[in-house]
Amino acid sequence: MKFKVFISSRNNDKIIIGKSNDQTLTDIRIWIKEELEKEELLDKNILDISINESFNRDTTHDSYYACLDEVHQSDFTIVLYNGASGWAPPGFDIGICHAEFAESIQISTKKTSIVDIRNFCPVSTTDEQELKRNKLFSDEIQLVNRFTNPIKITGAQTLENFKNTLLKEIKNTIHKHILDRIKVSNIYYDLAGNTKTILDWKKLKYSDRNNRIKETLQELISTSTNFRDTINIPNAIPDNMSVEDAKSFTGRPFLVDQDKILDIAPGKLGPIHFIAVYGNATEIQVKNLIGYPDVSVIKDEFGIYVWEQNSHIQMIFLTDCKTHNAVKSNFLLFNNWASSSGELNKIQTRAKARLHILKAINEAKNIANDQ
Repeated sequence: MKFKVFISSRNNDKIIIGKSNDQTLTDIRIWIKEELEKEELLDKNILDISINESFNRDTTHDSYYACLDEVHQSDFTIVLYNGASGWAPPGFDIGICHAEFAESIQISTKKTSIVDIRNFCPVSTTDEQELKRNKLFSDEIQLVNRFTNPIKITGAQTLENFKNTLLKEIKNTIHKHILDRIKVSNIYYDLAGNTKTILDWKKLKYSDRNNRIKETLQELISTSTNFRDTINIPNAIPDNMSVEDAKSFTGRPFLVDQDKILDIAPGKLGPIHFIAVYGNATEIQVKNLIGYPDVSVIKDEFGIYVWEQNSHIQMIFLTDCKTHNAVKSNFLLFNNWASSSGELNKIQTRAKARLHILKAINEAKNIANDQ
């Protein structure tokens, strides 16, 4: 088994460094592929580098979709971004480089990285359609904030230095990604065993387990820089969410949100509900907890994020919280997802909207009580 990396970029754009402009991005990618595939771990080649040149060369609709399929088949995607969205078939407003990036992000934000090479491979075009595609690509990159640091060459500004620096950057990016995968897999291996810590929590009755989980979650929330300006309510479900007795420990906490805001400090927003689930939870189960199915549900490594678009109820279900460290890991995974996906600011804006709604409910209650 090899780790498959897809490297996306324009093909014919030239690298311009000093007076040198005799190599294209195609030349660079072919060289990078050759160098990376020499890498070994325990005397075994570990990397399979996929580039457009290795599986097709034409510019047709089939080629466009072949590139997207290659993204799906890969374990990791690296985009060499020079500002160009790439070629697009007639009637398409998204270039192939943009499409590859968007497809990879949709699969997983953690499986995508961008290396900024705009200083060494500038784009020059007057074609209006191409300019529009480039702008769309730039806007999406800025929205999800997926840039690594721009390539910086130390020493002489030469083509060889550029190639070696780019290769080093890509190696570091792949290395970090593999390390992150190992960390995540270790969490699941730990949870799958019967270590002393897991056995300790397994032996607890629901009420005690509920308290342990809530204490851990409260500690994490209180020190989080991302959510210090929001009212964050910790809850726990001390078993699988399918178990009614366990689910009753949380109930429907958003039903009393209007009471939670009565004595809040100025500047606070929300509430936002964090629910740590000892076992698993499904999309259907979280929809049933809210009470109706028409809600936005996003599932990721941390668990499930739910947002009701009319009342702006927000709930984060952290699943497989079988130990103190598991709760901590899932909370950090949610924070990383919120930041890297561009959702963090939106979550805070929804919390602001939720607060306005709750204030209006309390005002209406006061009016009714005055009658």
